Amino acid sequence: MTLPTRRGFVVGCAATLAGCSVLPEEREPIEASAAAPAVLPESSGYSLVAEDSRTIETTVTVDFSGDVELTSRQDVIATVFQRVYQSANGEQFGLLTAPTVRVVDQPEVVRDPLTAVDSTRVVSLAMDTDVDTVSEWRERGSETLLGTETTRTTATATLNGTERKLARIRVRAGEDSVTAIATISDDAAPPFGAVTRDA
Repeated sequence: MTLPTRRGFVVGCAATLAGCSVLPEEREPIEASAAAPAVLPESSGYSLVAEDSRTIETTVTVDFSGDVELTSRQDVIATVFQRVYQSANGEQFGLLTAPTVRVVDQPEVVRDPLTAVDSTRVVSLAMDTDVDTVSEWRERGSETLLGTETTRTTATATLNGTERKLARIRVRAGEDSVTAIATISDDAAPPFGAVTRDA
């Protein structure tokens, strides 16, 4: 029996792999922008204190389960609308409107890029302030935002050196996703139901 030479082995491997892509091609980042911002009317008792368009760069991951476990990752550069409000008694209310993105070529598989961003960064954007820590979000009932009832989650965060309780909800709005985050106290309920969007 004659053993193949190293050169013959390499040539044989190259011939076997010819025309095949061993590694998937690196895809360009998805660039997307939200269509229109969600806003809080002046009649809500809150005043607008900050408005901006922020660019978020992140990597969105989608896991598929079935006969074969698959994971798809896609870099995303998203333009997000930011609106931050404050009430007379110091409560804060933030709205982030982000474009949803299609990570894989399936119409039903779309993701909000903000879900792939660290909670501290998201709260910092929504509150337009420094955020040191955010505890784990826990489900606490439901709220209605833009006419859609959805799960409400709560957490404790340190905002600009002060510990505050937060409530967060998120809904789809056309091709976008709206995240609302509010500081909560016993004095008043966050104005989730007053939010509007002209799109």
